Amino acid sequence: MDTCKEDEKEIKSEEEKCDGKEDEKFGEQTEDEKEIKKFLDEIGQQEDKKNTYILYRTINNYGVMAGDDARFEDIRIRDSEKKEGNHNSGNMFDDKEELNNWLEENYESYSMALMISAAVFDSLPYIWVVQAADKLFRSFKHDKEEEVRTYGITELLSRFGAEICQGEMNTYTGITPVEVVHLTEAEYRERILRFIWKECPRLHDTIIYWLESYSMQKPVLMSRAAMEVTGLLVSWDYYFFLNNMVSRIQEDKNIATDMLIAQIVVALNREEMYQNNIHNLLHVWSKEHRLHYLLTGLFVCVGLEDKKDILENIIEQYIYKMMEEIRDRASGEYLSHAYDFFAVGMRAFTFYRILVEKMYALVQERNTLSEKKDICRLFLLLFSTDVSLARIEDNEEAIFIKLCMVQHEVSNKICILWQMVWQCRDDRELFYRLLARYDLKIYKAGSVGCSIERFINRALGAVCTKEMRSDISSKIHRRAGNE
Repeated sequence: MDTCKEDEKEIKSEEEKCDGKEDEKFGEQTEDEKEIKKFLDEIGQQEDKKNTYILYRTINNYGVMAGDDARFEDIRIRDSEKKEGNHNSGNMFDDKEELNNWLEENYESYSMALMISAAVFDSLPYIWVVQAADKLFRSFKHDKEEEVRTYGITELLSRFGAEICQGEMNTYTGITPVEVVHLTEAEYRERILRFIWKECPRLHDTIIYWLESYSMQKPVLMSRAAMEVTGLLVSWDYYFFLNNMVSRIQEDKNIATDMLIAQIVVALNREEMYQNNIHNLLHVWSKEHRLHYLLTGLFVCVGLEDKKDILENIIEQYIYKMMEEIRDRASGEYLSHAYDFFAVGMRAFTFYRILVEKMYALVQERNTLSEKKDICRLFLLLFSTDVSLARIEDNEEAIFIKLCMVQHEVSNKICILWQMVWQCRDDRELFYRLLARYDLKIYKAGSVGCSIERFINRALGAVCTKEMRSDISSKIHRRAGNE
């Protein structure tokens, strides 16, 4: 590690000359430097995932305030202003015999698709419900083709206790009127879904895949409703969930499936009778030593606040796996999913507190220069993701910077990690350039968050003089083009 005196000598020389030497040194990359630069380039290539994680946060609201999408789709029904001509001609759920006769005549019909869609998306816009019904109907396996009904929708809806009401919805242009499909009794939703789930077992997979198609999609309210109903259905058939859905984590091996299964698990956990099962399931996943089981477990633990022990275990495992790959100079699956690992925390304080504490513990365990250098590289790799994910325009700060400023023990630990990264001369230019990327985002957004100067003073104040800290800030600004 470099000493502060050596750094002060460097600062006393002319700044431009110093920068030139640093740039020249960085240009003469060793194999190790090429590897870490490759890791950081791969993070940059994964930035297209950013919007997916922002949407996941909006839908599930884990650890963050609801975003604009949640507010914009708020819908209010005007109960006193039902659509003219709309009436209830007799709900078939009041007559069991009539209901069974209806099912026999309408199995996999458009009427059935509309009934299921109205139950799932109760109190949402009429056009959404009808489009979802069309989609479900197309997925049915018909003995013969039936033309989708584009007429008499009001009559069909009234058969199972639904009506079309006038309402209003917040949009990007303000409040606008909207027609809403609304079940006249709150109990009708579960009654319809239970009836279909019990009486039509061959449709289970069809319905589940249809619901999944709305996962992590807009409109946000449809995505929330679909995942809520998926959790409700599998709570009535837990074995279906274990046998037909959980295995897809390893079969699919993609983040979309991890997110989907995690949302279902969180919904299942709301049922008291399954809470022990869910806890045991998470323990099993945490011991699987398979990437996507760990990521799915992290998604769940971030959503359930009482799983800190499992969360801690999975984070520790993931860090050790990444360290092994860095040590072996192999960009394996754990490093290639570092973006997902960092993003899965959803800006929840507990997740990143544990992450910092585990990395700090690594520093205490490893004494050689090479080992500490590997930790620096992992830290910079994660900070690169941090910079990518931070919505500076919405006054979000990079988490590894924000944690330096909080009134918590973790603040001192992450400052020590930043000091170690600064003192690692081989990665000095990466340190500058990543902070310059962040500084540029702050400048463009006109953010009022933590400035580079304030961060440098807090993070490096224990190892750098005032003159050194000023020079570091200046170099960051220059690389960002803000000076």
